[in-house]
Amino acid sequence: MRRNVVLCLLSLLVLSTALSATTVVYVPVKRSVQMSDLVLVGHVLSMEAVYNAEGEIVTRIDLLVEEPLKGFARPGEIFSFHAWGGSLDGTVVETVGEAHYRLGEKVLVQLENIDGELHTLGLSFGKWNVVRDEAGAQWVTRSLDDLHMVSVKESPVTKLSLDRMREITRGERGRLSF
Repeated sequence: MRRNVVLCLLSLLVLSTALSATTVVYVPVKRSVQMSDLVLVGHVLSMEAVYNAEGEIVTRIDLLVEEPLKGFARPGEIFSFHAWGGSLDGTVVETVGEAHYRLGEKVLVQLENIDGELHTLGLSFGKWNVVRDEAGAQWVTRSLDDLHMVSVKESPVTKLSLDRMREITRGERGRLSF
């Protein structure tokens, strides 16, 4: 009896996790870079909730571009894109699975054009945090916790060296296949 109760509780936990996630089709890193209109490394300067052209609440993120890996941005440029949701005029809109940004953080973003508006590719799928390890090497990491992946044929990539991401984005062939 006790075992049945434990199994039932575990099933509910798994079900509730799946219900609180947004479903996206998993694609390998190389394919996600191909799908991106821009890939930028930079620092988050500001964030402001605004209404987009459709009247939806989005958060405009201003990024100080340090390094454009793909697209038309330039180093030193302040580049704006949007994240779904925000808090505006007493209304709070939260999109499960959307990337969360913090002022001052260094990020690598993969952006896609959706109806004339640039957004993070696949919600949080295209947002990578840039971090340094103890030796000073830069890595990009991402959290896929709020995303339910389908069509997964490999272990989802959540950490890469920034140099490897540069190689992938620039189309250079490396030894690893993503």
